[in-house]
Amino acid sequence: MGEHFIYWNEGFKFIGAFAVIVGLPCIAVAVLGTRMINHIGRYPTRSARMQLHVCLQLLPVQVLSFFLLWVFFRVLSN
Repeated sequence: MGEHFIYWNEGFKFIGAFAVIVGLPCIAVAVLGTRMINHIGRYPTRSARMQLHVCLQLLPVQVLSFFLLWVFFRVLSN
């Protein structure tokens, strides 16, 4: 009954790092998607070209997100 959780600082660091690693790509996807929807609303005949352009912008976001999660896993697994 006298046991208390003593790893508060480590827990908050873990939660903060994970939130940044997951949150930044989410924000980037939301910004790119919102921008694409606005452009498609203005120029509906260029929809396919705009979607391809956004897809090419999302590719580095996806690769970076995967790399950061992989590094996070490797650091914590040692």
